[in-house]
Amino acid sequence: MNNNILATITKLLLGVLYFTESESPFKVADWGKIPPAELLQKIATQYHAAPENLKQLDHVAFFHHLTSKVDAADVPMVENASKIEAVHAFLEQNLSNIQITRVEGASSIPVLITGYLPDGTCLALETFAVET
Repeated sequence: MNNNILATITKLLLGVLYFTESESPFKVADWGKIPPAELLQKIATQYHAAPENLKQLDHVAFFHHLTSKVDAADVPMVENASKIEAVHAFLEQNLSNIQITRVEGASSIPVLITGYLPDGTCLALETFAVET
């Protein structure tokens, strides 16, 4: 099941970009069975960040922000927003405890979307925000 979900998310993410001061693709990874209580520590360790530099965002608000401010005349942006909506819907259907974490403290900010499969496996979607 995990491989099927990973393959589906990977397929859904094809061509999807996160627009900030640059355009960043998304990638997905299987982080294994990390207990939710240990997730922020894993993120801090993996990104060499102080825990106070981890900013958590509401996932519904995060995805709404990505899809609601799109100029209807900008076809590539409309298509990107549509793909992001499909990714979010799939994540909501297949993962629990979805969280958005920004690893702040530099101009290139890792943005992680994490969630859990029913067997306790943590999946992480990663992209980067560029904010100077």
